[in-house]
Amino acid sequence: MYFKGTDRAVFLDKREFTGPIYTQIKEAVDFVLRNIRLGATIDGLVRKEKYELPPEAIREILFLVCMRLSVAEMGLKSNTWIL
Repeated sequence: MYFKGTDRAVFLDKREFTGPIYTQIKEAVDFVLRNIRLGATIDGLVRKEKYELPPEAIREILFLVCMRLSVAEMGLKSNTWIL
């Protein structure tokens, strides 16, 4: 979900992902990239675009969250959070 403001009372965009986990992660990364800032710099004749967060970091966070949720669904207990 993509919320307006900080109180989470109004959301601007919502998506639900289904299918294989690797497809869900890819679609979730694409969703985040559509909803974060993208800046650009001009170096000579070349335009270089850069997201406010690295796409690789977004993918890794989503992967780790999915793994953590999978472990929780199996009923395993862990005191370790890796984020």
